[in-house]
Amino acid sequence: MTTSRTKHGAITLALAALTAVGCSAAGGQDPFSPGELAALDSEAVVANPVAAGSTMRVTASVLNLRSGGGTSYSVVGLVYLDDELLVVENSGQTGWIHVQAPSGKTGWAFGKYLKLVSTGSTGGSSGSGSASGATCDPARALDAVVLYEKALHDSIAYAEGTRNYSHDGYDVMFDFHLMSSCQSHPNQCIAYGSSCSTAAGRYQFLTTTWNGVKGALQLSSFEPENQERAGQYLINTVRHVTVPQTRAMTAAEFSNAMSKLSYEWASLPPGRYGQPTKTQSQMWAFYTGAVSSLVSGG
Repeated sequence: MTTSRTKHGAITLALAALTAVGCSAAGGQDPFSPGELAALDSEAVVANPVAAGSTMRVTASVLNLRSGGGTSYSVVGLVYLDDELLVVENSGQTGWIHVQAPSGKTGWAFGKYLKLVSTGSTGGSSGSGSASGATCDPARALDAVVLYEKALHDSIAYAEGTRNYSHDGYDVMFDFHLMSSCQSHPNQCIAYGSSCSTAAGRYQFLTTTWNGVKGALQLSSFEPENQERAGQYLINTVRHVTVPQTRAMTAAEFSNAMSKLSYEWASLPPGRYGQPTKTQSQMWAFYTGAVSSLVSGG
């Protein structure tokens, strides 16, 4: 993901970019020095996700609820020691958990100061809500592109961090927020640092990129089959990578494809935009494994 029209990148970029701390003294002011903030931020990056429907107990004397997952967001309320909070979204990957207070107020709290009491269903919501309906069902993408194209697509999703996440990435927005439906691109600009990203879907389409491809292909929705078709359009028509239809790419062909596609997806080697990338050897190993799995029907 980048902020230009056609450059995408690893969704995990935001994990290092967001400031992470949520505990506060009464009155909603964060009582931490810059060094303490940095330490808490490093803890947040390795935090584990928490399923919607889980119950968390506050372990700090006072804890801020914020309008989003980071200290740059405004304080919308306070919760107190031993309050039990309902997790309203699958969240926590960045250290911030979207919760509902006993008062009914919802907001984001820093997970370091929450203790898991009970675990909810993994089918819950995140971001704008989990895509529980049929529109994000990965099965919709079956046969949208040929097998060898799909192996390359899976490789891109692997680099982007969306593969196997939630509905195999089709409902994933930037920073692992989830959309409630794949009927249309969510067009939500999710903050990271001083900027934001509208990247969404398995291949992290920016809104402007999606609108251009949608118009070119006359796509009617953002559903998985159309995300696959849009991905192939970017690969073949925009970046001029020819994917063999009856065989796997050779190592040389794959290396050339990565070089071209790295202008489109910043997570791909050689890494042109200073964002986290997979190495060429990692990508080749994944691609050959994906081809073998798809050919064998796995």
